[in-house]
Amino acid sequence: MGFIRISDRVLGIPLDTYIPSEQVAIEVNSGSEDMEILKEHFCQQRGIKRIKLPMKTNETEIAYAQRIKAAFQSVHIFITSDTEEDVGTIRNVFENWRNSQ
Repeated sequence: MGFIRISDRVLGIPLDTYIPSEQVAIEVNSGSEDMEILKEHFCQQRGIKRIKLPMKTNETEIAYAQRIKAAFQSVHIFITSDTEEDVGTIRNVFENWRNSQ
C-alpha cells in the first residue's frame, strides 16, 4: 500500500496524506476557509473520501494518536502498534530534529 505525503498531482493542491489504493485523504492541518472548500470540492469530484482530524483543544497526544488510528481503521487500514510507544517515538524524533536546527 502506498502513501503519498504531498498529493499536488492528484488535486493540484496539497493534502496531508493521500492513499491512492483506498481513495482516502487524511488531513490533520487546516488551511484557510477558501482552501478547505476547494479541497472538499475537488475530493468529492474525484471520489476521494476526505477525513479531517485537527487536534482538539486540551486533547492529549495519546488520545489524538488513537483518533488518527481510528480514522485509518474506518477505511479498513489497521495499525496495531502501541500508541503510547508511537507517541514517545514521534516526540523523540521531533526533539532530535529540533535540537539539530
